[in-house]
Amino acid sequence: MTTVHSPAERVASATALSHISGKLQKNLVFLILVLMGNIAGALALIVATYGMATEDHFTGATLVSGYLADGIPAGFFVAAAVLTVLVAIRTWKMLGAANSGDITALKQLSSPGWAIVAIFACWVFPGIMLLKINKAVSELSTAAH
Repeated sequence: MTTVHSPAERVASATALSHISGKLQKNLVFLILVLMGNIAGALALIVATYGMATEDHFTGATLVSGYLADGIPAGFFVAAAVLTVLVAIRTWKMLGAANSGDITALKQLSSPGWAIVAIFACWVFPGIMLLKINKAVSELSTAAH
């Protein structure tokens, strides 16, 4: 069954896609900043751990308070950086779908699960933005395309 849509519905859909595209672009910029912060944090902690190891010559005196205290958070920063890259790739694909007007692909890529991952791994803001984008995407009409 074919559905006929008025030009006003198509314009509204194009306007919504343009708005979503703008939000996705802003989110990508922030994800790049988050990625740089995560990498900088991980490198700072790795350098600090290496510095303690070379100063102490591993006598064991600072094993728990020094090496592990810096090593474990460094691992969290590395894991957050990896998850940030994955969220950025997903956001990039969503941006491509929004720019090409592919509402079906945009709806398939939009997921509250990725937004929740972004909340925990990407310093909250990108995740909240992705939740808002997910809501806007769910309101789009696939038949208008």
